[in-house]
Amino acid sequence: MMPAQQARARSGLRGTSPGFSARGSSVGSVIPFDHAASFELRGIPGNIVQDVINISTDGVFVAVAIGYGFEEDRARSVTLSAAQTGQSELVGDITLSQIPTIALIEGFRLNPQLNRVAFDASSTVSRGRSVPAREPSLTTNPIVTTFSSSIIERIKPVDEISFLFSIVDTGTGRELQDEPIHNLASLGISDGSRPFRMLAQPLTFQPRSTVRLQIVERSEGIQGTLFIVLYGYKIFDGFSGRSPRTVSTPLGSQGRTNANGDGRIIPFDYVSKFQLTGRPGNLIEDEVPINTEGGFVATSIGYGLATDNLSVSIRGLPSIPDPPANPPSVDLGDITLRQFPTSALLEGVRIRPNFLRIAFNDNGLLNTSLAVTNVSQLFERLSRPETVSFRYSIAETATGRELQNQPIHNVAGLGIANGDRPFKHLAWPMTFLPRSTIRVTVEERFGRGTLFIVFQGYKRLSASPRAPLSSSSRRSRRR
Repeated sequence: MMPAQQARARSGLRGTSPGFSARGSSVGSVIPFDHAASFELRGIPGNIVQDVINISTDGVFVAVAIGYGFEEDRARSVTLSAAQTGQSELVGDITLSQIPTIALIEGFRLNPQLNRVAFDASSTVSRGRSVPAREPSLTTNPIVTTFSSSIIERIKPVDEISFLFSIVDTGTGRELQDEPIHNLASLGISDGSRPFRMLAQPLTFQPRSTVRLQIVERSEGIQGTLFIVLYGYKIFDGFSGRSPRTVSTPLGSQGRTNANGDGRIIPFDYVSKFQLTGRPGNLIEDEVPINTEGGFVATSIGYGLATDNLSVSIRGLPSIPDPPANPPSVDLGDITLRQFPTSALLEGVRIRPNFLRIAFNDNGLLNTSLAVTNVSQLFERLSRPETVSFRYSIAETATGRELQNQPIHNVAGLGIANGDRPFKHLAWPMTFLPRSTIRVTVEERFGRGTLFIVFQGYKRLSASPRAPLSSSSRRSRRR
């Protein structure tokens, strides 16, 4: 939560929207804004990577907090072993015995880059239109021999990253630390389960200035994209000549907007919803319309992922007798991918950690005689809220302004997706006028399910129209 001592709002700023309080109004003057820097890490300790944030020419940027997140490349290619009966050619005929043991333990999925050849182009009809089927069918064309080293991917667990960083304001030439700082010491853990770090004092960057960030890698073998984000607000031309204290963030007034009992101001949330398909690089866009009864002021943003049941049902297993005194056994190595739901193969699946002792024999091979009652509980999906990964961007369509300089990783900009963190408060409340829209764009990286992005704030309802005056009332008013 942002400290109240950083929220000394002054009356020097006037909103342009009639009927709205000047405090927190952002149309044409001040808007919340995030400046992000991204770094491609190669997993080589001592490797130095740099990036520069360019402050645009349209106004001053004031940073009030800093945070970060790591978009790790967790996919690893695996090579299938030959089946006992010969080399498989169909994707559905791949057996668990052909998949390396480490992939079964950590998790595996079908390579998203090969979805077009691994699945049939099946579709369903919805409202008179043909749309892709939610559960596509595995292809019947022989392809495994050609793609035996890439059709299956291992999904490694998330690793904690370690690096040193330094920041320099090139406009003044000043460094913001006396030596490179370790990420945990200065910013906290990288999984997003921490509040964003507030700066001791807001830091102002003038138009056309730059911020140089330098990263020194310390983690070996961990590759991906690192995002470091400066959170704050942008002051546009016409206000850029004022001191930052004059237009300081009004966060201290949040939550007290309706203290006077004005019934026309009500807390309200606008929701943007996306169906994540699990295909890295897939772009999804949604527009949230602001209704006509009043404008909306967003003060914070939250998000979460609603996933399906984590359990995986295996098809084609022997029936369980009633009563199940002596259930039949199954050779786990003979189970094929065709017996798995295709949604699980897209999300990723693994053997449950607490079932590893019965899934493998003492020789490290899959159990050849496991009771069918245990097989139905053996596997789980990898898609869960704490591992979802995507990049997002938000735009105000009334003015066409973006609220960030580039698409930002979800953990870097909003925190972890399981809710184990405070909601992100905007450095400056964002006003959306009636009939305008909020455009949200999401680029998928990992995870399937329904993604909810929530703009939390309040709605100021329009004043109710006055009743027409009678002729006697008009005459008395003239007197």
